[in-house]
Amino acid sequence: MLFWIIAAVITLVAGLWLARPYLLRGSVEMNDSESAISVYRDQMDEIERDLASGLISTPERDEAIREIERRTLQAARHLDGGFVMSQRSLPLVFAVVAVSGAVALGGYWLTGTPQASDQPLGARKAEVLERRAASGDLNSRIALMIERTKDNPESFDDWWTLAVSYASIGNHTSAVEAYAKAAELGGDRPDVMSAYAEAMVLANGNKVPGAARLIFEQVLNRTPDVRARYYIALAKAQAQEFEAALSDWSVLAQESSPSAPWMPLLRRDIVNMARFLEVDVTEYLPNATAEEITKSGGTPPPQTDETRIVELRASLAEEPHDYQGSIELAELLTGKGENEAAVAVLQQARKNYSVAPFVLGKLDEAARNLGLDMMASSPGVAGPTAEDIAAAADMSEEDQGEMIDGMVAGLVAKLEDNPNNPDGWIMLVRSYAVMGRPDKAREAFTQATEHFSEQDAILARLKAEAGMMLESE
Repeated sequence: MLFWIIAAVITLVAGLWLARPYLLRGSVEMNDSESAISVYRDQMDEIERDLASGLISTPERDEAIREIERRTLQAARHLDGGFVMSQRSLPLVFAVVAVSGAVALGGYWLTGTPQASDQPLGARKAEVLERRAASGDLNSRIALMIERTKDNPESFDDWWTLAVSYASIGNHTSAVEAYAKAAELGGDRPDVMSAYAEAMVLANGNKVPGAARLIFEQVLNRTPDVRARYYIALAKAQAQEFEAALSDWSVLAQESSPSAPWMPLLRRDIVNMARFLEVDVTEYLPNATAEEITKSGGTPPPQTDETRIVELRASLAEEPHDYQGSIELAELLTGKGENEAAVAVLQQARKNYSVAPFVLGKLDEAARNLGLDMMASSPGVAGPTAEDIAAAADMSEEDQGEMIDGMVAGLVAKLEDNPNNPDGWIMLVRSYAVMGRPDKAREAFTQATEHFSEQDAILARLKAEAGMMLESE
């Protein structure tokens, strides 16, 4: 109740202040311009008296009169009748007070929460930061962690989270300070000390300072930390102990899982160091790929059928709509006498291209050439039947997507064999555009325009029909 009494009094005072002009008694006020003109007239008379007395010359009198006339004209422009009138009006006072009070108190009654407890600015700021941090905003998360470390400077978890957050946005200098505090509070935990030293390296432009190397060596004396092993080898390389660094990295690579997250970086450094030292990279990285051997300056051995089969199986697992890869794999398997495996590969390819007659024909042709006659009698070479089309209507979205992919892949295969088909290129660009794959559509359009670069009529048609689809993306 006290709140509403105070609010009513404040609203009343504010309303009376707004209605103040209507509380004044009636009055008439002269316009300031009128009084200014009277002063200018007196000044002109004074100038004439000064001239008669010999105090000023005629040119000085003329110059002064011109200035006074200019000011008189300027004042005359602001004349609006010469006076202003005002009157007291109690009804208007009551009206202004009533309207302002109703708007203020009524608005607060509808939208205000007088029963809510006071929330200081700091609490509101923390609430906003927490909400933004929960939505994934790293800067808000960092700001929140900074506030928390100020409130609770002995919290290991808060300093650790702050350090990790700094590192995630690349602010390694600030991360070093936060990691240092976390390391102090964490009782020299090896994982914390290792992260602290790594931040020092990154803040130093990926050069291992002496303090960081000392920390890594202390960590390595307590646990076989991968990070410590890598950076100690890097420190050796930066100290021109190249053979020792390469040897350490090689041992770490052999003891690590091939899928370990640090393996790509480790393999890259081994290849670069092998190239620098002009040594055979396979001595330090026995499973080096042909590409890695080439980058190291060596000559990769000729690829065996077994190696190619492994590569093709891995490639088809990632991209099953590669009928040429399926045919090559079937040829390699047949050459090894594994006809059943070859048949299985071609049958799987037929399933992937069940509604692409051209590709099905290529698969059947490959089967006949390999002596796998059972493939030639497989249905579907002539394209989808009426039953197939009717069944497609009942397919799930995923199955329909696979069917569409197969049809597009079949069109791509046709254009590879016969690129002199502008209608096919236009259809391919449109298909990719409709499928929501603008990059593939532009790639197909570029291939088509390059192929028909010397045929102006076809180019114009391509740009008019296929190019329009790209402009709409």
